[in-house]
Amino acid sequence: MNSCIILCGGRSRRMGQDKGLINLDGEPIIIKLLNMVEKLTEEIILVLRDKKQLELYQKCINDFITQLDIREPKIKMVTDIEKDQGPLLGLYTGLSQIKSEGALVLPCDSPFVSTSFVKKMFELKEASETCLLVPVWPDGSTEPLHSYYCKKCIPLIQKQLKNGFRNVKSIMEKIDVDYIEVEILDPEKTSFINLNRPEDVSQSLKKLKN
Repeated sequence: MNSCIILCGGRSRRMGQDKGLINLDGEPIIIKLLNMVEKLTEEIILVLRDKKQLELYQKCINDFITQLDIREPKIKMVTDIEKDQGPLLGLYTGLSQIKSEGALVLPCDSPFVSTSFVKKMFELKEASETCLLVPVWPDGSTEPLHSYYCKKCIPLIQKQLKNGFRNVKSIMEKIDVDYIEVEILDPEKTSFINLNRPEDVSQSLKKLKN
């Protein structure tokens, strides 16, 4: 079973509005992402900050599920057990909800994640014996929110949360990791584009029209 966790709980302070619900070329960013991921997975967990944010997403996600016209919707919306504890808690929430042994984790503000990237991540996980697959750039920087995590990471995540850590990178030093070059995963590197500010959205729209 291929599972995906999409983290939607960020505060979007630089954007000024919820990033996942921003309209990009006619539809919310989260729907653009779901349209692609849904075809490649059997299970999708959307992790939201709290009940208020879940209610904001409810209509557009329900409409999307209705359009899929399937008897058992594969998309589940959940909220963090605590508010504003960062992406590490979101990861913990998502991993705690999946039925499979692991999941590809993506942020809700990456509308250009490619089909080939997702397929490659799942293929590489099949051949890997580690709990964590992480894209890495030539300068050594990593993409922990475009990575694959096994449920075996949960006890370590719990320990890190208890010790006050909130960043997903905090677990990478304490567990075996397969680092995969971004060039291998996505030669165009568009899968790693994040829309963090209003100008990022306008620039992306210009690229779509060119």
